[in-house]
Amino acid sequence: MGKRKTYDELTFTDDFMFREVMENHPEICQELAELLTGRKVLEVRLPEAQKEEKFLYEGRGVRFDIYFEDQANTVYDIEMQTVVRTSIKKRSRYYSSMLDMDHLRQHMSYSELPDTYIVFICLDDPFHRDSVRYTFRETCEELPDLKLEDGSTIIFINSKGRDGTSPELQDFLEYLNGRLPKSDLTEAIDRAVRDQKEDERGRRKYMTLQEHYDIEHEDGVQEGIVRGRKEGRKEGIAAGQKQMSLVLKNLFDAGKTDEVEKALNDEDYLNKLITEFKDK
Repeated sequence: MGKRKTYDELTFTDDFMFREVMENHPEICQELAELLTGRKVLEVRLPEAQKEEKFLYEGRGVRFDIYFEDQANTVYDIEMQTVVRTSIKKRSRYYSSMLDMDHLRQHMSYSELPDTYIVFICLDDPFHRDSVRYTFRETCEELPDLKLEDGSTIIFINSKGRDGTSPELQDFLEYLNGRLPKSDLTEAIDRAVRDQKEDERGRRKYMTLQEHYDIEHEDGVQEGIVRGRKEGRKEGIAAGQKQMSLVLKNLFDAGKTDEVEKALNDEDYLNKLITEFKDK
């Protein structure tokens, strides 16, 4: 397990700081959503860090980094991706379906489903095509000019891209990569990060999460040893430790602390997570 950052070392791109800043500063949510989607956002309604949605039946839930709606009832989910895995494509599909599932549970008809924008801010190029922005909407393969117009948009922002961006977006991308802020937006973000580091409640919250992670990690290692011994071979011990550590790391990185206990006590669920995270 690598050395984790201290609270004072966190930057806007770190999952915890990203959620805290965006949740506590709706005006930053608004400006950033406008910058990344190209849409005018006049109002941000109830930004919720790590809004959790779950199926009504047994299944995997999902936590959105930042989830909110605008004045037109359009739904936004903004995700910070410090590590870009190949599974991000399927993950975007799953997140889109979960946004729809949430609204359909409210006894809406299909025609009432809101437009949705899912934005992944990636520190590396997810498609290796050097574009700053990759925007996906459904089109007909046989007739490319025929749009499905189902209201779903998925955008991937590549912080390493350099192809004809606006000065504001270029400054934001450079800020993500460690440059000093220049625009009003990045200066506001930078101030919010500094202010957050002065917030003792935020510091205690972060430290509590880290302590909880350490405890659960140690418990997971011991659980892995027990599982390995049951398999009756040294390779099983090493494999059990590695698998459990992988599961716990992914759960805590995603902020899913409530799923840790279930993973430790439900062998079928644990095996499901091991398979899932192994493929990422």
